Amino acid sequence: MSEECPFQSPCNFLGLSDEEASAERARAWVLPVPYEASATYGKGTRNGPAAIIAASQQVELFYHEFGSESAVQYGVYTMDSLIAILSSPQAMIEVIEETVAGILSGKPRPEVLALLGGEHTISAGAVRGLARAVSSREVVAVQVDAHADLRNEYEDSPFSHACIARRMLEVCPVFQIGIRNISAEGDSFRRGCDRVRTVFADESAAADRGFLKDLGAFVRGKQVYFTVDLDGLDPSIMPAVGTPEPGGISWERILEIAQVVCKESAHVPIFDVVELAPIPGLIAPDFLAAKLVYKIMSYIMLGRSTRKM
Repeated sequence: MSEECPFQSPCNFLGLSDEEASAERARAWVLPVPYEASATYGKGTRNGPAAIIAASQQVELFYHEFGSESAVQYGVYTMDSLIAILSSPQAMIEVIEETVAGILSGKPRPEVLALLGGEHTISAGAVRGLARAVSSREVVAVQVDAHADLRNEYEDSPFSHACIARRMLEVCPVFQIGIRNISAEGDSFRRGCDRVRTVFADESAAADRGFLKDLGAFVRGKQVYFTVDLDGLDPSIMPAVGTPEPGGISWERILEIAQVVCKESAHVPIFDVVELAPIPGLIAPDFLAAKLVYKIMSYIMLGRSTRKM
């Protein structure tokens, strides 16, 4: 799939006008990161950002729960794609860290930065960049994922997508949601680490939503890095991922999670949606990913309360 948008012009997230999509006016920015190097099963996440942007051209701007065309209110600037550095995952993480720190500390700068992946490795660099831009003591991370990603190393690399949570934990505490695949090493590690809270899939799917109270307490008053690996969702609605684990989070539940994070935190300066591996001829997952990015962005920017959609 081409990195260029094959649909309508202007080719930016949501297809906004030049004024609504300018860096000077926009309060939300989008950074595509088409990086893929450590994927070990299904491939194609490098095509994810372009597919999300293309699908976003068809997302309706008006949301009834906000009572407005949200993106028109706050504006969305789509940056050029970050060039993938394939020499090593560590090199790419360092580039992402520098880029994110520069964006969040620069002028002009966005109120929220949305990263479009690409494989989950990108989150390791982005959370480092956030910690440089704000006080690291105020930062926590919320991870929606099918996989715990708590290995210290995988296939001789500590920067594999399978190690992302371990690398984030070097920066800040992590609250994991939707986990249904974990290594023996990862399970042993989490049991001995007080900086990680793992909500397994059965708990995240429970009707009482009890974990949401714990999530609210975890993010309250904090600067949050919110990372959504799309394989955390139920593969019946999100099959376009490299490892589609059975079970998972519903559309309604991911919105509830996002609402709690956005309402209870001091701020969500940056979030990512990663691991979309587009399937030719199947547009529904691309559209879901694009709409999820827009939903999270609007919850952050418009500060809506947690109510079921």
